[in-house]
Amino acid sequence: MKTIHCHVAVPTKSFWQDYWLGLGLAAGIGLSILSGGFHTFGHDASAPAGTLKHLIMEGEAGSKGYNSYNRGSMRCAKGNRQNLQLTNMSIQQIQYYQSLPACTPNKLLAVGHYQMVPETLNRAVRTLNIPRSTRFTPQVQDTIFALYLAKEKQPAIRRWICGGQNIKQAAHAVAGEWAIFKTPYTNRGVYDGLGSNKARIGSHRVIRALMRARQHYYTLTKTGMPADKAYAMALGVAP
Repeated sequence: MKTIHCHVAVPTKSFWQDYWLGLGLAAGIGLSILSGGFHTFGHDASAPAGTLKHLIMEGEAGSKGYNSYNRGSMRCAKGNRQNLQLTNMSIQQIQYYQSLPACTPNKLLAVGHYQMVPETLNRAVRTLNIPRSTRFTPQVQDTIFALYLAKEKQPAIRRWICGGQNIKQAAHAVAGEWAIFKTPYTNRGVYDGLGSNKARIGSHRVIRALMRARQHYYTLTKTGMPADKAYAMALGVAP
């Protein structure tokens, strides 16, 4: 796995044909996470109360959690209507269904606990050097959250947690990544009014979570814990 340092053509088959073929492929590969160079953090289905992961779980993932998804348009098909096991699918499969045209019956848009859209997932895979045969497990999703979404993609979050720089910018970056959060600058969601988006979680809760993360990261690194592991734990990800 690429360490990010912190400073103090698929054939057109039916959905279920592709799905079960992909499961067989993943089993045959033997989970590249275990055999290759991409290493994940641990996993806990819950998260410590008050952490950023816990707030995202409350606001974005819903009851489907790591298997949550939407189709991209309410007028085409509502999300989470089928019991899709995204965590048993390979990243390659997820990317294929995300690449389908809008309103295609099997189209996937935002996926998983952190509601990753196609461009976000594609960039995370490249940045962290994740083999596309890797399953989209909870551990993989948590690792992408900690080392890409809340660190590389939104560097204002990293600058606050690692260096104590501008907590309001960090909270705004959280709102810029997840539509459920309000930004401290306007007390509204960045994406309010776009589609069905409506922020419900206030920026004061985000700021509290970020303050906790900053303190936790500082404490853990002082004990000699590696920076990436300390960063993930500060966000609420299991070590």
